[in-house]
Amino acid sequence: MKDTSEEVKKLQLQIWLAKSPEIRLRQMLIDNESLYNFWSNIRQIAKSNSGKNK
Repeated sequence: MKDTSEEVKKLQLQIWLAKSPEIRLRQMLIDNESLYNFWSNIRQIAKSNSGKNK
């Protein structure tokens, strides 16, 4: 994000790197699944709304 200061970004990176590789991998997989589900839901909503506009 553009509104996050460099100091905060550095702290976030330190916290992230302090975690074990296994924890970081698990979190990445959870985040990816959440993003996939989010975009899948958006696509379904868009499809249903495009059918109503006809």
